[in-house]
Amino acid sequence: MKKKLLKISIILLILIGIAGYILTIHVAPYAIIQPQKINLAITPKLLGLQSEKLTITTKDSISLKGYWIQSETENTNGIMILIHGIGGCKEHFLNLAGNLANHGIASVVFDGRAHGESGGKYCSYGFHEKKDIAAIVDEIKKRNPLLKVGIWGNSLGGAIAIQALEFDKRIEFGIIESTFAELDQIVYDYKKKMLGGFGLRFISDAALQEAGNLANFNPDAVKPIRSVQNIQQPILFAHGDQDENIHYTYGEKLFKNTASAEKKFVLVQGAGHFNVGEKGGSEYQKKWLDFIQKQL
Repeated sequence: MKKKLLKISIILLILIGIAGYILTIHVAPYAIIQPQKINLAITPKLLGLQSEKLTITTKDSISLKGYWIQSETENTNGIMILIHGIGGCKEHFLNLAGNLANHGIASVVFDGRAHGESGGKYCSYGFHEKKDIAAIVDEIKKRNPLLKVGIWGNSLGGAIAIQALEFDKRIEFGIIESTFAELDQIVYDYKKKMLGGFGLRFISDAALQEAGNLANFNPDAVKPIRSVQNIQQPILFAHGDQDENIHYTYGEKLFKNTASAEKKFVLVQGAGHFNVGEKGGSEYQKKWLDFIQKQL
């Protein structure tokens, strides 16, 4: 009887091991790099915004779809590149774009690679996306070489914005909301959360490395905590103290390690991951608007 139970136990362990391998190598990596594509049934025109459709071709021939939102004032004081989070889309930033337009600030909103209407099969968390941002800056400078360029990224968009600020010094300042410090750590955090608090780091690391192989990027290079050490441009960080997805201490860590002499950290009380602007209200808006206008 004992031998039979031992045999059954060994078979079960083997089956569990096989299932774990399949999930780690053939399922989890795609969950990391292939976000669900969404678009919202809203356009700049519906919001009364002056805009034009924009298509940017990246260095690796991916088409990014977006809008150039024009300033609503007589003069355009500057332009912001707005970057959504994982599984997001350009429409998520249209209300903010309208707010900026009312203050004389144009913006570019776009679907990141592998998101929305844009091309690309995989997301690389900033490894390739920072060069996509440089292509957008190329377009801005081609149209108006003297226009000051800022960047605003939320969640994944924040990590991309940090890497873009390091990569392209033509971007003169940045606003970073609710983002992570290291890709491998946040992948582990998310997997642990999905499994109800159970997590094995070596499994999430293996899945991430395979994701990197599939999407042709090096996950170990996606570390905003290292990038901020090379950023001299003015930068404002904001994070909700109740963020359920990316703990605010990651935002604090990024802020403390940023090389820039002009930096600010805003902790928004009561805000989670998706409602920093809503919870921050007029007080938060004044802080980011003052910050932008100072740079312009």
